[in-house]
Amino acid sequence: MGKAKRLKRLRKQKKSFEEAFSEKFTQNFIKGIKETPVWDEMVAEFGEKRALELFKECKAELKPGLPPGME
Repeated sequence: MGKAKRLKRLRKQKKSFEEAFSEKFTQNFIKGIKETPVWDEMVAEFGEKRALELFKECKAELKPGLPPGME
């Protein structure tokens, strides 16, 4: 593989700040939920496997800018 292809592949793999922050925020959110009574309720209702699948569907999103009134 040539240098140009290798650099192009690396640029595609590099995540933006928003993507990296969103991913880490999502992981922390899921970890926090697992330590609350909500997790126990989800497991009781759906089972542990389905509860984990539901968490995989969760994703935190960042929206640039401040909400109205905070500018």
